[in-house]
Amino acid sequence: MLDGLKKYYKRTKSESAEIRSYFDKCAYDIDRANMYILRKVCMYAAIVLVCMLIFLLVLTSSLMVTSGHYLLTGVIAFYFCVNLYCRRRNYISKFWVSVTCLSFYFWLSVSFILMEIFGRGEFHTHWLITVIMAFPILFIDRFFKYQLEELAILIVYVCMKYAFHDTANIVADFYKVFTACILSLVVSRMMLVLRSKQGLSMVELRRYSSLDKLTRVYNKSALLQEIDTSLFTRQQGIPCSMSIIDMDNFKQVNDNLGHSGGDMVLEHIGDLLLKNFRATDIIGRFGGDEFVVFIPNIQDPGLIELRCRSLQMQLTDYQIGNSDPFSLSIGTIIDYGSHSRDELFTLADDALYKSKMVGKNCCTTWTTHDEEDFKKAFMIMITRSKEDVRKQIRKIEDRFDILCIETDDEAIQYISQYRDKISLVVTEFDTGSNTGTFAPRYIKTRERFKDIPVLVIVEKPEEKESAYKLGADAVLYKNESSHEYKKIISELAKV
Repeated sequence: MLDGLKKYYKRTKSESAEIRSYFDKCAYDIDRANMYILRKVCMYAAIVLVCMLIFLLVLTSSLMVTSGHYLLTGVIAFYFCVNLYCRRRNYISKFWVSVTCLSFYFWLSVSFILMEIFGRGEFHTHWLITVIMAFPILFIDRFFKYQLEELAILIVYVCMKYAFHDTANIVADFYKVFTACILSLVVSRMMLVLRSKQGLSMVELRRYSSLDKLTRVYNKSALLQEIDTSLFTRQQGIPCSMSIIDMDNFKQVNDNLGHSGGDMVLEHIGDLLLKNFRATDIIGRFGGDEFVVFIPNIQDPGLIELRCRSLQMQLTDYQIGNSDPFSLSIGTIIDYGSHSRDELFTLADDALYKSKMVGKNCCTTWTTHDEEDFKKAFMIMITRSKEDVRKQIRKIEDRFDILCIETDDEAIQYISQYRDKISLVVTEFDTGSNTGTFAPRYIKTRERFKDIPVLVIVEKPEEKESAYKLGADAVLYKNESSHEYKKIISELAKV
């Protein structure tokens, strides 16, 4: 007998773990199913209510319309409207889905309790028992919530019976309702076990069909779908990150090692990605030798770049025959704002391009926030001597919102995020720190930034020639007159 109890305990513990995993992995599907069932219940309950009223008013005189019928009408109408509103929004948080369904069940039960207390007849309790038994079959929720809801219904039933009804048959009525609650909890446990097994099986099936067969990470379509789902459920203020990972010189790898060798490298990259990132992170092959890692709910943003660096180091240790070391270029965005999937892809791709330009096997990490609104023309200035440069354009400063930045990397990050709002980029050559030389080259070689005008400020004649080689639209000496500054800036920014 003791062995039997141990086996039962282990089986129950295993089922509870499956149920928890079911609610974690299938939360989105559960919410959609609950809102769909709520809509159907409201519709069919309205039909039943109309039939009940016809029966009460036409076919019998032993029953009467009570406050419960009026409450039931209001409950059905209200929750049907709530459901339609949620359907138009396409998604609401799982907390509000749970609140909506549980409160609907509570007020539906209260309606039938009122019908029993204030109506006449012998079979009113049957409606309440039907609702209690049907709830765990129709709606999906955690077991402790079922328990709390059944307890609340019992307390309301007993209190209202004592307050408004003859107590002669209260024990018998309470016994019926209490028995229904116990049976409802048993049914709810059985339904959760069955639903969890079916739900997890579907998750595994979908996962298998959505994997890239070579690398065992998500394929492109599944990757995009998972990212969209994660962004839908993202909480305000919780940062997320997106990394685009591209193998350097992959064409040469295929030429030197053949396509089978290239496949071996891609398969190894897939293994490294799965080992270096969490099971909850979304990892996929975007195409060819390009991978994407989307990390929701970041707890420590500093770990993201460390994981990317670790990934690069581990790949350099991998060799096939006498091949040269393999390397990865990575562009990462850590987003504290509310950017869309396409915006995150664009920003991460710009960061990746910067890594490629720096010399490959590099990782560029940018942090972004929601965009600011600029009422004037927007100018970005790259300068380490802010006051000297600003002094030259002080007379026209009131026509621009100016953002002064000391490094090229930070400037490129802002250029990527505010690309459509930028009227002009002004950069000062600093040969000592090499500041201001990389940004013009990046802007003029990156297709989507080519039309942004760039003004370079120099001190020496040889720097002027270098600036034009980098793609500058205009070059001015630092000691140029304010009139010349105003003229050139007006021409470039078209202000």
